[in-house]
Amino acid sequence: MDPAAPAQYILITQCLQNDFFLNLDCQLSLPDSAVSKLLLDSESGAALRTEGHRRVLSEAELHRSPLARFLDATVGSRTRGHGDGVLHLINIRDWHVPGEAYDLERRQYGAHCEAGTWGAAYVDGLTDLLAPDRCAPADSEDGWGGRLRVHHVRSNTLFDFQHSSGVRSDLGEPAPLTTLLDGLLGDGRQETAHVVVIGVLTDIKVQLLLTGIRSRYDVRQLVVSDPLTASRTLERHLTALDFCQRVLRTEVMTGLAELARFLGSRPDDDRRLARGGDAEFAGYSSYIQDKQGILSYEDARLRDYRIQTSERLRRAQHTVGFASKFLLGLGTCLLLTALVLSLVGAFLPGRIGWQSPAVLGALGVGQIVTLFFTRPVRSVQDALAEETIYRMILESRSLKVALARFHITTATSLRRHDDVDGQSNALARQLEILEKIDTADFERLKQLGVTPRAEPPGPGRSRRRNRAQAL
Repeated sequence: MDPAAPAQYILITQCLQNDFFLNLDCQLSLPDSAVSKLLLDSESGAALRTEGHRRVLSEAELHRSPLARFLDATVGSRTRGHGDGVLHLINIRDWHVPGEAYDLERRQYGAHCEAGTWGAAYVDGLTDLLAPDRCAPADSEDGWGGRLRVHHVRSNTLFDFQHSSGVRSDLGEPAPLTTLLDGLLGDGRQETAHVVVIGVLTDIKVQLLLTGIRSRYDVRQLVVSDPLTASRTLERHLTALDFCQRVLRTEVMTGLAELARFLGSRPDDDRRLARGGDAEFAGYSSYIQDKQGILSYEDARLRDYRIQTSERLRRAQHTVGFASKFLLGLGTCLLLTALVLSLVGAFLPGRIGWQSPAVLGALGVGQIVTLFFTRPVRSVQDALAEETIYRMILESRSLKVALARFHITTATSLRRHDDVDGQSNALARQLEILEKIDTADFERLKQLGVTPRAEPPGPGRSRRRNRAQAL
């Protein structure tokens, strides 16, 4: 490989189609929050409008959106003769021809992106930026001065590197995306290639695409955009980005201007590009680890509770078994002794009086009756019942605290706040909820006669109180 080889820029868009953004009848249509993130300017205060079963965006609103601004700064600038090197724009679209292969996917995800329909077309209003070759001037055969190459790829599978023709996968023929990227990233050119992936859905199509690129090509510069990708929920979006960052070693970029410069554009003159989406992965970078830590903590506590209660139940059962055997054995021995003494008295009158057998027999019967019908059995039953209820309370507490922490540590709650007072008030309300849960649990424990000891005042408690007040 020539060390002085020019840089190569590749922008891959994934499923920027009407069915995912504008078609409310499509089962895979994104929620309003995800669509607004890509197609609405967060500072304009505009809201999504619907007409019938479709979302409608005006041309002015769409041109101010983060996605349109970024495409104009990259693809649009190349059509105007600006930018470094050549930019390869690869548009991957879901494209399903009716048949058995499509039926299998339709049953799972619903009808979507059927060949030739409006839903399979590029997002209304962005066709000029996603497919500029369709409206290029007559003198653009050289690709706008050699600065832009546009490639359209149709995919009818979840994994775009897998080619499916008709009913069964055709393993002998490579997929169109495989053929295209082999030519762009082969022969060591992945060393100088800058690859960016944008689009939807982050946790399915985008994640699988990045996995295929990482497994097939040793791309040094592989980037996924946070504000220009979306999924059906914020948690799914964050989980996918976390996987791409930690496992696939993919860089997650937030700034739109930074992303455009990464692709060889010069967006410094366009101040609008400095405004990206207001949901940044950097603000949630520890979200996944925090949630995993919370859930693992709850699992560990629940295991401790089970070990503790199981050991206590085993000791209680051992004690009950020993006491039962002792009482049963003692009662049996006393009855047998009384029987023997009675027989001796019958055959040898005058040697043994009737009082001794009677007393021993009464004691033996008393032990057996005590064992089966009186207080020890009831006490054992009560002890086992209390242990069972105690265990249920502990498990219930683990579940309630896990649910409370799950809601408290959602992506929205963990988001950074500019309003410190608002964040402090939110924390206070969340702590109040946990206090109510603790009060309910302790009241139930008191009914069982288990009273938790109050924490003695000390320097540790004072430090915690001061820290809470500081928050």
